This record gives sequence, structure tokens and C-alpha cells, in this order.
Amino acid sequence: MSTPWFLPAPLVDVAALALWWGLLKLSRRRDNRRLRNGILFLLLAGSTVRALLHLASLIPALTIPVGLGGVAFFLLIALMPFLLMFNGVVLIRREGRRLSNLLCLAAGLGLIATPMAAVALVATASPWTLLVAALMFCACAYLGVFLLIFLGQTAVQRIWGGRRAMPHPDVVVVHGAGLINGKVGPLLGSRIKGGIEAWHDEEALRPGVPLLVMSGGQGADEPVSEARAMADYAIARGVPPERILLEDRSTTTRTNISYTRDLLAERGITDPQVLLVTSSFHAVRTAILASDMGVPWAVAPARTAWFYIVNAWLREYVAVLTYRRRPALACAGIAGVFAVLYALLVLGAQTGHIG
Repeated sequence: MSTPWFLPAPLVDVAALALWWGLLKLSRRRDNRRLRNGILFLLLAGSTVRALLHLASLIPALTIPVGLGGVAFFLLIALMPFLLMFNGVVLIRREGRRLSNLLCLAAGLGLIATPMAAVALVATASPWTLLVAALMFCACAYLGVFLLIFLGQTAVQRIWGGRRAMPHPDVVVVHGAGLINGKVGPLLGSRIKGGIEAWHDEEALRPGVPLLVMSGGQGADEPVSEARAMADYAIARGVPPERILLEDRSTTTRTNISYTRDLLAERGITDPQVLLVTSSFHAVRTAILASDMGVPWAVAPARTAWFYIVNAWLREYVAVLTYRRRPALACAGIAGVFAVLYALLVLGAQTGHIG
């Protein structure tokens, strides 16, 4: 009996799934906070989709579910600009018209305006507008690919990070988020509650062992440090004061980590198992920073309001873009060389030196 014609495709699918799963597992064991995990997760997801499509072609019962999933995906992509704008309007109405709250609305408008601008540029058929359109495409391609990688890394952190990566912390560190009229607001309160929950769970298993660190300095418009206000908030909810340490100098995520590391070293706490607790949208960037700084600490996400999380996640994406300058500079360099060569060719053609 001859080998069925469809046999190679399933074998390729199985081999691809095994390859990307194995590489992702190996990469996560080394450090699940690196962006390379996001790349491998995307490759695994793509192989999974390919396998499902092949299965649907072999098993008629899967055709409808897979087809509906594909339609839902393309509808989501088509509606994404309008969903972003809707979310942006809701956020502005609830949180005010601060510049930081306009990112979601701007992203939605940009997804509509950019293709329209590109089509208009190409329609002119001018060599210079074609160059601008090509450079726009390069910039959008880079931003889009990085966005997908960041999304993949977000999925990796939610599935395998947090308390799964650090189930029994010796120290739980809560990152500050600014005070509202000198008091803990909802966003910061959610972080503290997440920290208290992790501390309570470990306290029940190892009484007297875990510590709770409140990390946050004092802003110019704040009557007390964030750490002090956070500690008072936790004490009011049953955490003994002697189990809380204050790190009250930090003003950024990077200094949150570095000053906490110094504080623990001053207390003689060596090689502790540390769990950082921050907002869900902030978890990936915090994990990347911790990895870059060489500390083996995991990051657990705290709950965030639905209308706030998308805009804040986009803000974190932009922040991580600034951390990873080398790929951006490399792409900009390649695009710049292309632009110069193209301009020279056009000028040569227009002056008669070429052709």
C-alpha cells in the first residue's frame, strides 16, 4: 500500500510543534523573562494554527470550529482600530484628558490614518512619495513585529511567570504607583492586595519567614513616601508591622529593584527567593528589567481595571521599545542605506546620469 499523500504534512506539523515547544521550554528554564520567549511562543502559536488547518482538512467535523475561529480572528483585526478608539474614549471619560491617557485613542486613529496615507502616497506615482511610503512600511513593520513579540512575551509571563515561577517566596515586594491626595488609590491598592495575598499564602506555610517590602519614594506633591502609605494600608489589613520593610527612595521601576536589592543585602538576607508584585500591564517590563539587572526574581501581576489596561499596556510597549534600541537602530540603519541608494538612483535618472 502506498503512503497517503497527506502523511508528510502531519509529520511536518508534529516536528514543528515539537521543535518550538522544546526550544521554548529550554528558553524558559534559562530565563522566562527574556523577549526571546515571546518570539518562540509566536512560532509555536503559528505552528499550532498550521496544524489545526491541516487537521480541519482531514477531519470534516473540525472545519466549522476552525472556520469560525478564523472569522473571529479576522473580525477582531478589522475592528481593532475602532475597539482601541472606543477604549480610549472610555478611559478619557473616566480618568481625564491627560496626555498618558490618549495613547489608546491615538493608536486606533493611527491604524486608520496610516494605510490611507500610504495609499495616497503611492497613488501619486512620484518616486519621492514612493520612498516615503516605503519608509513608512519599514517603520510600521518593525513596530508591528515588536508588538507581536511583546504580546507573545506577555502570554508567556501570564502562563508560566509570576507565582508559578516563584511558588514559595522569602520576600514579597510591592511596587509603588503614586499616591492620590496622599492616599493609596485603586491602582496601588490592587498591587498591595496582591502582595498581601502572596505574603499570607506563604506565611501560612512558613510562619515567620516571608517578609513584605513596600517599595516607593516620595514625590514632590506627596506628603509621605509611597512606601509609608503602602505599609499603613497593609497594616490596616492585618499585616504585622514587624514583617514589613520600607524601601522609600525609589522613583522608577529600575530603582525599585536596585534599592530593594540593596535593602535586603543590608539586612543580611542573601540569595532570597523574591516575588515582585505590580500591575498586570507593568509585569512584563518589570520582568525584563529584573532580567537585565541580573536578579532572578519573578513578577506577579495584580488585577487592573479593564478600561485602563489596554492603554497602559501600550504605554509599557513603548517603554520596552526604548530599552531595546539596538534592533531599532539596526533597522533604521538598513532603511537609511536603502533610502540613500534609492535617492541616488532617482537623482541619477532625473539628471540623465543613469539610463
